[in-house]
Amino acid sequence: MLKRLRTAHPILFCILAEILFLGTLFLTDFVFSLVLAFAGADFSSLDTYLYSALQELVGVLVTVWILKRTGRAGLLRRRGSGFFNGLLVGMYPLVLIGYSFFGTMAFRQPDDTPLLPLPRILTFLLSMMLVGVAEEFIFRGVVAETLLEHYGLSRAGIWKACVLSGVLFGAGHLTNLLGSEPFGVLMQCLFAGALGTLFAAIYFRTGNIWVTVFLHGMMDISSMIIGGLYGTVTMAESVSGYDASMLFSVALYLIPMAFLLRKKKLQEVQLYWGGVVKK
Repeated sequence: MLKRLRTAHPILFCILAEILFLGTLFLTDFVFSLVLAFAGADFSSLDTYLYSALQELVGVLVTVWILKRTGRAGLLRRRGSGFFNGLLVGMYPLVLIGYSFFGTMAFRQPDDTPLLPLPRILTFLLSMMLVGVAEEFIFRGVVAETLLEHYGLSRAGIWKACVLSGVLFGAGHLTNLLGSEPFGVLMQCLFAGALGTLFAAIYFRTGNIWVTVFLHGMMDISSMIIGGLYGTVTMAESVSGYDASMLFSVALYLIPMAFLLRKKKLQEVQLYWGGVVKK
């Protein structure tokens, strides 16, 4: 059924796959909360990043199930340009990640606040990387690839697949309205939408999902590093703090996306995807 839907109605399939993925995260959160409540757990002392890691792991499993049911699980083994060559294509976000990390560690470390215990820091790192795995599998592996197969390998088709997959990625962050301030969530959606188009361009240029998994996970780690090391800021508080300056990030990601997909580089997309996209 999923395979037929993907072929006959690809855009509807992408929307439903995103809803299934996000719904699974909510259901997992609800079930975990019920189990912990019945067990008499002290929610104030819970390791929220461990909780998040388990939630994202379920999301990964659901996405792998979607890939298998639609005959696309092979993308997890697809080498494309190779991982390290792919990082050269993704050098721009990699530089931004390094800049963000070192800038944060140099100027934003809290005074007189000790580091969290090592197990807490490790679960933070695990959680952020699993977010990268889960979201890249669904938004690039399922959504962006489906749209590329639908629109084809012409320049217009590749751009349409990038932009629409970015819009769906940004819209997925509306779920944060349940825990963060609306304006902050709106800014996050715009930021994520632009970032999603850039990640889609990198995925199309490299043919390797693990390149964007790594970049996504490292970007989440760098953006939440203070909260992860010191426990002073939660993810919900961080999103609530987003302001109109985030609009700058739209250009920050859309311009390099256009550079990656410039006309003379489209042959690389066609090289890695010619055997996958039939149009």
